[in-house]
Amino acid sequence: MSAGTAGTPCGVVCTGGGCCGTDVTRAAAYANRAQRNAIDYVEVSEDQLTVYVYFMGAVPAVAGGSEPDGLRSANVRVTGGDAVTGIVVTGLAVLESDDGAAPGDDSEDDPAGTALAVTVDRRGDFSSYTLSLGVPGQDGGWAALPGFDPAFSAACFSFKAACPTGIDCVQPCDAPAPAPPDPSIDYLAKDYESFRTLLLDRLATTMPGWQERHAADVGIALVEAMAYAADELSYYQDAVGTEAYLRTARRRISVRRHVRLVDYYLHEGLNARAWLTVWTDRDTPPVDAADVYFITGFPELSASLGTVLTDHLLAQLPTGGYTVFEPVDPAATVLVFRAAHSEIALDTGGEPECALPRGSTRATLVDKALWRQANPESELPARWGTDIPVQPLVLAVGDVLVLEEVRGPATGDSADADPRHRQAVRLTAVTPPADGGWLVDVAWDSADALTFTLCLSTRTPAPGCLPVEGISVARGNVLLVDHGQRVADPPWDPVPTLTVAGECSCEDAAVEETRTAAALTPTLARGPLTHTEAVLPGASACPAADFLVRDPRQALPVVELSFTDPATGVATLWEPRRTLLDSGPLDRVFVAEIDDDGRARLRFGDGALGKQPAAGLVGTARYRVGNGTVGKVGRDSIAFMVLRNAAWSGANVRPRNPLPAAGGLDPETVAEARLLAPDEFRRSLLRAITADDYATLAGTQPGLQRAAAQLAWTGSWYEARVGIDPWGSEQPAAQLLAATRTGLAPYRRMGHDLAVTVADYVPVDVELSVCVLAHYVRGDVRGRLLRVLGSGTAGSGTLGFFHPDRLTFGGGVYVSALVAAAQAVPGVESVVVTRLQRQGQDPNQELENGVLTVGPLEIVRLDNSPDFPDHGRLTLTLGGGL
Repeated sequence: MSAGTAGTPCGVVCTGGGCCGTDVTRAAAYANRAQRNAIDYVEVSEDQLTVYVYFMGAVPAVAGGSEPDGLRSANVRVTGGDAVTGIVVTGLAVLESDDGAAPGDDSEDDPAGTALAVTVDRRGDFSSYTLSLGVPGQDGGWAALPGFDPAFSAACFSFKAACPTGIDCVQPCDAPAPAPPDPSIDYLAKDYESFRTLLLDRLATTMPGWQERHAADVGIALVEAMAYAADELSYYQDAVGTEAYLRTARRRISVRRHVRLVDYYLHEGLNARAWLTVWTDRDTPPVDAADVYFITGFPELSASLGTVLTDHLLAQLPTGGYTVFEPVDPAATVLVFRAAHSEIALDTGGEPECALPRGSTRATLVDKALWRQANPESELPARWGTDIPVQPLVLAVGDVLVLEEVRGPATGDSADADPRHRQAVRLTAVTPPADGGWLVDVAWDSADALTFTLCLSTRTPAPGCLPVEGISVARGNVLLVDHGQRVADPPWDPVPTLTVAGECSCEDAAVEETRTAAALTPTLARGPLTHTEAVLPGASACPAADFLVRDPRQALPVVELSFTDPATGVATLWEPRRTLLDSGPLDRVFVAEIDDDGRARLRFGDGALGKQPAAGLVGTARYRVGNGTVGKVGRDSIAFMVLRNAAWSGANVRPRNPLPAAGGLDPETVAEARLLAPDEFRRSLLRAITADDYATLAGTQPGLQRAAAQLAWTGSWYEARVGIDPWGSEQPAAQLLAATRTGLAPYRRMGHDLAVTVADYVPVDVELSVCVLAHYVRGDVRGRLLRVLGSGTAGSGTLGFFHPDRLTFGGGVYVSALVAAAQAVPGVESVVVTRLQRQGQDPNQELENGVLTVGPLEIVRLDNSPDFPDHGRLTLTLGGGL
């Protein structure tokens, strides 16, 4: 085939330096820099008898005609081959660009440049060949052509490079032996041992000459170090993937943050609280509440040490055997224990059998000092207990008393006293005695009403019938204490500086620097950290029962944290919060997160949600340890007082807790949070859409027993009509109505009007026919029936059948319930309901149906009062008896 009409080549191969792997680009750059020519690449014609050689420079001229010094066939030789060798060059020709399309070029717009067509005598085999340009020597040597770079005067090629034979015919000349295949990579390697094995297998392939496996070898050391790093990285990746989801997270802090995203708080428990009373035979000197705490008894504490200890003395005793309680009432900043309040007698009015019934909210106390002043020559009555020379009572509203049964009513023995008959009450009224008197009337809130009957005086059973007095007493000097010991950690290291940025200023001027503080996450040294609800100063007016009803999700850690600037000595206080999401960039707040090891880790803001501690500040943490059910000690367990900075002598002081500690709660488990958090939004009502929503939200208003609601169509829109039922009355105060309306306004659905009104009370007319047993007096039975079926108390703290707190919205009156209540009265043989209807209206088959029904916003009312005859009527017809 002539050069001008060469067909498509069988293949294209690389050139340079006699080896196919030489960088052609580097060869071109070298040739141009050295001003020398070089072979660029070669192509083989379709008939495999012509090899086209392309150059980086001009194509050398071929000898003949006007070029006697040009290239001859002797200047080109083809070497190599396995089966076909000794290929001879039979002719040379220069292929010009205008001779037609170059071999291997299908483009008509960009024809190839000039090339040298080398004709050979026969086709080669599938092996590699080398085409070289040079000058043969006399001794058989071979020298580079003048003007050619010796390193780029040869090119490797294959006659069969692109032949469709199914056989790979491209083989590099002088190619090294093929490398062994890479070992398979075990993608299941996840720990140190598997990573170490994988690395050694890889090295055995890439470095077969290295066979050392001794532990002291530097190679083995590097392998083990890399396996350790890979193990750490693998664990970190697994941990991140595991902790990223609520269902798979294992760390407590991770679960806490996950559930917070759905407004669920993983609580850390609560410390226990207890009412403590202090008995003393003389008034004690004032002492700061922060300098006093109380502990439970333990075997190592000798009775000879007394009940009042000092910090120094307690430090010499074994630790861990006692539980610490500290005062929590913020109003009691200075404590004074009065002898007159150690044991206060309850007046019986001279009655041989006297008791404070269940539900009582009033009592009369005896001031022994005033009685002694009025009766200096008389002996103190035995029913008032021991006579101790004391000062008069100093009681005020807000003080707490503990009513306690100290003697058994049946025997008069102190060992027979019922420990369940003890209750704390907070005084709401104190009436001092008149001139010359000694009786003090006190009252307490209905929330503190007695939950049992407190016996004051009685008689022993027959035949003795001896009087027993002084069965119960009132105890003052009462403190609210809670579980937790105050401790302090050493000051932390200064907050480290992450970066320092500044700008150059004028010569000799100060350079302003901005220091960025590193993230600070300190860990408190001791635990468990105490969590409690803060007792606000205004809480001294709350009932005593309210102090034991607590919400663990509202509790905060008890940590006093301050940061001090070493340069100025100025300290700033930081406050604990449940979350930083509602904090501003200048709020000095932090969050205490409890991990699985029970230790508290403090987390601060980032400058956007909470302030970040500045670089160089030194933090100091004072906190309390003691939390959960461990603090729920039994009654009479707290028996010792400890003074931090004082010492008492001469006074006989005996602290004790008449009631067991309550409220201690262990931290919520991760399993509970996973179960409850996803449905938290269902339990939190944030919008009032239906009538039940309005009723539920209104019922949360303090002072309401229950609320009911209806959605009424006004002709243009709906009106939410909410009726409220207050505790203890049928007529709510105007303030209660206004507060309920204000509380519902944020939840009201757009397009709904809101009307909060008094419930619609339905007076009823009831008549009973009662048969009295033969040996009972009809008048006594009538009186009991009127109390049981009335709107007041029925005795022993129980409520009457028609008491406002027993009746609520939609609650009808059933004939069977009336009969059951009346039949339970002693002396009643049988009961028949003869009339049951709405007062002032005709019967509506109430007796036939067995029930008087009312609407969803109606409440039954029966006051049976002569002053208000239209508020319901009860008629009793009694027969039999005496």
